[in-house]
Amino acid sequence: MKPFVSVIIPTYNRLELLKKTVVSVRSQSFRDFEIIVINDGSSDGTAEWLAEQHDVIGVNQPNSGIASSRNKGISASKGEWLAFLDHDDIWAPDKLQTQVDFVRANPQVGMVAVKHVRLGTRISRTGPWKWIKGDLFVKVFSESFIHTSSVMIGRDVLEKVGGFPTRYRFADEFDVWLKISKKYEIAFFDRPLVFIRFYDSNTSHNRIGVRSDTYEILMSNYDTDRIPRKIYLKTLSDHDISFGRAYVNLGDFKNAMKWFKSAVRRTPLRTRAWRYYIRYKILSIFKRSRPGSQNA
Repeated sequence: MKPFVSVIIPTYNRLELLKKTVVSVRSQSFRDFEIIVINDGSSDGTAEWLAEQHDVIGVNQPNSGIASSRNKGISASKGEWLAFLDHDDIWAPDKLQTQVDFVRANPQVGMVAVKHVRLGTRISRTGPWKWIKGDLFVKVFSESFIHTSSVMIGRDVLEKVGGFPTRYRFADEFDVWLKISKKYEIAFFDRPLVFIRFYDSNTSHNRIGVRSDTYEILMSNYDTDRIPRKIYLKTLSDHDISFGRAYVNLGDFKNAMKWFKSAVRRTPLRTRAWRYYIRYKILSIFKRSRPGSQNA
């Protein structure tokens, strides 16, 4: 029989962390699932380990990137719903059960996500956890609140939006969230059920790549009839600030100031934009005035 959920895990040279990730799937209270791991050309023994796992479908491919790996996993899967998990993240034991219960009670929803937090975060709550659902397109466009390891998507829904676009290196999933939320109701649960890791390898160069992809995705999915102009400009202003901060981390104040200036131009009455512009304008002047410094 086909499983209700296919869990798709792309991986590349993270074997020891992958093992812990798979354990978190095996520990799920909901049991009607299959595990598919796409080995994207790893050289650390991942292929050999996968061959020994009797409850994991291992798919080996030459290194092709994250979007290609996810699409490969979709092709190999049989589940009615598709859950994605990065090779270094962890699920709470009732993550799948929580989402499955919701989609069975709300069959009109095309995608469900839950809150993600950094691994080791202390979780406290005084009130009840809450679901939001419906037309969340504007929220998805303007806020970064959905993590790949938190989503569960209907197979037919993902097929209709074309899967994960391989043209983007860093932000392919954001394009998928926007396309789905533009056409379908989606839902989000504010209880932390996904725990993610951060690495030094997430360099400023990568962050610049993320911002470049994100900008193109925002432009291609912008809908003037559904997204208020004020929210659109605020979203782009936040994007400009993130771009500027990435260049600051590289020591490139010239390009950083270009983006902070753009943030001010888009939202001239916004304190946050001015705060970054003034702060780094002063720092760039100080940097240029130091003996031996080159122009920023």
